[in-house]
Amino acid sequence: MAILNAQLPEVPREDLPAFNKHICPPTFGGDALDEVPANRNIARNLLANKKIQVPGGKEFDMWDFEDPDDGTEASITFPGKLIRTVVGDTVHARVGAKVNTHTIHWHGIEPTPMNDGVGKHSFEISGNFMYQFATRQAGTFFYHCHKNTTLHFERGLYGLLIVDPKKPNTPEAAGVPDPPYPTGGPGFVAALNPPTNVRKYDVESALVFDEIDTSWIKLGHNAFMQKCDKDDPVGKDKPDNFTQDGVLNDFNPDVFILTGKLRRQDDATPFDEMTIKAKVGQTILVRLLNAGYTVQEYRFGLPLEVIGMDGFTMGVRPNLYSRPIKRAANEPFSLTSARRHDLLLQPAAAGRFPIETRFHHWVSGKLLYTARVFIEVT
Repeated sequence: MAILNAQLPEVPREDLPAFNKHICPPTFGGDALDEVPANRNIARNLLANKKIQVPGGKEFDMWDFEDPDDGTEASITFPGKLIRTVVGDTVHARVGAKVNTHTIHWHGIEPTPMNDGVGKHSFEISGNFMYQFATRQAGTFFYHCHKNTTLHFERGLYGLLIVDPKKPNTPEAAGVPDPPYPTGGPGFVAALNPPTNVRKYDVESALVFDEIDTSWIKLGHNAFMQKCDKDDPVGKDKPDNFTQDGVLNDFNPDVFILTGKLRRQDDATPFDEMTIKAKVGQTILVRLLNAGYTVQEYRFGLPLEVIGMDGFTMGVRPNLYSRPIKRAANEPFSLTSARRHDLLLQPAAAGRFPIETRFHHWVSGKLLYTARVFIEVT
């Protein structure tokens, strides 16, 4: 009791932790910090302008990622080219800033702070930098620029990042390639299934729903960012350093997107180019990402099972106190910005089954658009 009641000695002021407000992100380029030998190497460049056409509407530039190791037209894509790794990898990502300064944030991966790509907490890349991270759990993640994030993410600087589980030593693994699995299937996905905690799928589809407010197209890279003044970092003497006229809080999309395919707000044409095709009895894996700023509500025309959320497998360590979620056909569920679901479906009959996505305004909740795509089962 005497110990509990004892007063702690007063800490001298000079020994207290100092708080330095971070205002001006330094730029940096170079090799990986605390480099560890990698077994997987990838590369991405920012920024590669590429024109995109809205059917029946305007054409404009998107700020795209480029894979400099791909010498084909597929090197520049919207969304960014899919990255696949395997649990246990050490990844080196060679990243170049071709125009202005940028970062790459590996959303959900949780690397060291200097490799996390959140520019305001570390640095923005000037020239080239080698990011390094380890993949400790299988799931669906994504990568995106984290400079002036609201704008750069909106302008197309994002892509899926998939971490595949290792292939189990079971009879059903016969004929399945070693990971990273081929995009589209077949492969294995992390799921509650003792003792292996993986499940085999036959068909894989990535459904990435997004939207664009085309009034933002005219904005430059640094639009509404705080000006850097090292002599007055908190703006005490120069309040104009802080943005007073920004519009990035006022998002009103007029173009709606499914995995890089665009529709005007007045165009209800289904996204038939993204149709998922499978056979009766096959297992379909859908990787679902809300890459926009609306609240997206989904209805699948088939029963499904949610096996993973935001890179975590339901019911599997460290998510031991959760379980997969079964949803009936057409039972609605919603995702907000940057959230992901891994879904398994196993159609028992042939048919054409709809997937409907309703985009709701992030503040008012107003229904802005309804997108439709189909699963064709033969």
